[in-house]
Amino acid sequence: MVKTIILYTKQTLLFIFLISIFSCSKDTPEIVNEEELITTVELSFNTQGESEQKIRWETTAPNTAEIILKSNTEYEVQITFLDESDPGDIENINEEIIEEVDEHQVFFEFSGVTISYVQSDSDPLDSNQNPVFINTVWSTSVASSGIVRAFLIHEPTTKNSTTRNGFGGETDVSVDIPIRILEE
Repeated sequence: MVKTIILYTKQTLLFIFLISIFSCSKDTPEIVNEEELITTVELSFNTQGESEQKIRWETTAPNTAEIILKSNTEYEVQITFLDESDPGDIENINEEIIEEVDEHQVFFEFSGVTISYVQSDSDPLDSNQNPVFINTVWSTSVASSGIVRAFLIHEPTTKNSTTRNGFGGETDVSVDIPIRILEE
């Protein structure tokens, strides 16, 4: 009887040991892609024969910047997203956007002004040949004033929309910048 109890005890211990070894599977660690920290948005405007206009918009401070453009004029526009939370280590987020081009989209909404925009020749394309709109060409119309709302969208569900909501995804940053278009 003692032999039987010892045998059952050994078998039970072996069974528990085997279950504990084989039931513990290694979980594949989930790769976390942290959202970008964006503290500053810069817009650079160039047009033939004029000096560059650069607008800085800080997302954590009051801003007085205003975009001033001429009517009926084309501008090459570059948007730059920066993380300046550590002044000793300023990070250009555009580099990450370009590395993860399929996961990002820049979108501009205009209110009170008539501006159309298209990708520039230097704008990066995603794997489906869709522009990201970091580098664009803006065409102004008549004199007016309003707001430019610039968005950086993370993981858009589509890259072909004419409204922010149509893109889906999450907004990494959104800034509203006053704009005036002056009569040429």
